[in-house]
Amino acid sequence: MKISTLLLILILAACSAPEEPPPPEEKPPQGRAETQSIRNTEAIGYSGNAVADKVDAALTKTEERKEETDRAAEEQTQ
Repeated sequence: MKISTLLLILILAACSAPEEPPPPEEKPPQGRAETQSIRNTEAIGYSGNAVADKVDAALTKTEERKEETDRAAEEQTQ
């Protein structure tokens, strides 16, 4: 009786539905949208994140400089 009960438990356990793996966690995109394609080069062995960080910094600095120039031009016209 004990062997048949154990055998039944093993058969039921083997026939149960497999557990689904948890969905992969998606990382929020890093940096600017303009440099996402540069960051994707990490998958093929390039240091895309380092390059993209430098490009992001350059773009940010350019935007800041443009705002300063626009402000100065606006003050000159007044």
